[in-house]
Amino acid sequence: MLIVAVVVSLSMVAFFTEGGCGSGTGVVAGDFGSIAGRPFTRDEFFNAQREVIMAILMRTGKPPGSDEQMRRTLERETLARLLLLHKLKEEDIQPSTKAVGRVTQERIGDYPYDKLLSELVAPAGLTPEDFERFMRHEAGIQQLVATAGLSAKLVDPREAEVIYRREHQEMKVDLAVFWASNYLDQVVITNGAIGTYFTNRMAVYRVPERIELAYVEFAHSNYMAEAEKELGQITNLTAIVDEVFLKAGGTNAFPGTNGLPMTEAAAKQKIKDDELRRRSYVGARRAAAAFGNTLMSQPTPHTFKTFEDAAATNSHTIKVSPPFDRVRGLEDTDFPPEFRARGLALMTNINPIAYSPIAGSNSVYVVALKGRIPSEMPQFEKVQDKVTSDFKNGQARELATKAGTGFHTNLTNGLFLGKSFDELVAAHQVKVVSLPSFSASSDTLTNLDPRINFSFVQRMAQDLEPGKAAGFIPSVDGGSIVYLRQRQPVDEEKVKKELPNFISALRQYRQNEAFQRWFGKQAELARLTPPKRESELDTPVQIPQ
Repeated sequence: MLIVAVVVSLSMVAFFTEGGCGSGTGVVAGDFGSIAGRPFTRDEFFNAQREVIMAILMRTGKPPGSDEQMRRTLERETLARLLLLHKLKEEDIQPSTKAVGRVTQERIGDYPYDKLLSELVAPAGLTPEDFERFMRHEAGIQQLVATAGLSAKLVDPREAEVIYRREHQEMKVDLAVFWASNYLDQVVITNGAIGTYFTNRMAVYRVPERIELAYVEFAHSNYMAEAEKELGQITNLTAIVDEVFLKAGGTNAFPGTNGLPMTEAAAKQKIKDDELRRRSYVGARRAAAAFGNTLMSQPTPHTFKTFEDAAATNSHTIKVSPPFDRVRGLEDTDFPPEFRARGLALMTNINPIAYSPIAGSNSVYVVALKGRIPSEMPQFEKVQDKVTSDFKNGQARELATKAGTGFHTNLTNGLFLGKSFDELVAAHQVKVVSLPSFSASSDTLTNLDPRINFSFVQRMAQDLEPGKAAGFIPSVDGGSIVYLRQRQPVDEEKVKKELPNFISALRQYRQNEAFQRWFGKQAELARLTPPKRESELDTPVQIPQ
């Protein structure tokens, strides 16, 4: 699957409803941005956005969520897609029907086309026309990549074999570890040490400014009765459920809690229950959006009292969150990550209300800034236990570091004098972790102690000669020394079997790398401008009735 890195980063927010692509864009006066001075039309903008959502569907098997990270990803990829489509027109790239068919076959494999449309594309609010346009453009982009990265496709097989052997040669590594936890019992706390430690690090223990959010919660469960009523009005519901059940593949597609397939009756009931939950979610979101619109329509300026009065008028109960800051305060709640982000954004707004709903797993929220709690310095007695723990851990790390650096000197000298690694660690009673064999191409090691940074060990071992050790490297948990015991010969049969595919992958990697450099240059020259929008946080999501 082609992966195109977005080189430019512009502020462009694309709203979409839970059905896929939405209509509430927040675009001011129909301005959808431009490229090289030419404005994008509404159709161009939304078609590109739908293609991005299609790409995410094909990549992940589900439509994009509404969290802040995904929202930003959608922003960047939509703008990148517009630039790519512009370059396809500029280069007059029109892929043949055969090329489009080949790309489609690569993407969906043996997955039935009708099933793809009904179970993946349609539930995301996309159409067969969206899918066909997306695949046609994907075939064109492949041709664009091939053209822009043509020179990079030339790979010397001998060079590729050297790279393959270097990346796949397995190494046997031992770690001499010095965990701080093993030195805690050696820490001595003298009179006044904890108090002095606290005084010198008071800034660390200062409680930062926190905020409280007032919110109106629209729980999905409150809209279940309405969802049941809607479902009960579907006259051919049984036939629809039967069709969904059969298209899913029967009972095998519905595993039970015991790992075995559900019965047919239980599976069909689950289909109904899932649809009820979906409809109740839509009901909650629609109600939250309506409340957001009500808030927007209130006389300005909007204050916290605007939020209180509108809630009272509409018989909504206002709740208040626990105090929180950028990293702490909501650990024991069910609020989604966006709840914190949206609340903190209100700290810099004159307007204290966030009109756009925040979707959680069980509820949808509309929030307003209730108040700020100033930063404060807690009394020593309140944080004494934490200060003592921090002091002991810090001292233990220093002891571990001292032991590790001291042993490294002894290890280096001992290896130079011909002593073995095993002799030296035994003589100094150093704990050793022997890792399973791995290569530079290994992704992970199973059952690895979480205190060991595998990627770091990989990099250190790659530069060592067998029988040599790297320097002591401190970490938050203490530190370690990497010792390379041996490099194992690469299996020649494996080389013969895997080298052709490796050369092909290396060629593709270099081609994409060259394309991304080209694409970055085009992005710089394109004079892209994003759509002009109202503030995202101040614009409610419009949900179709």
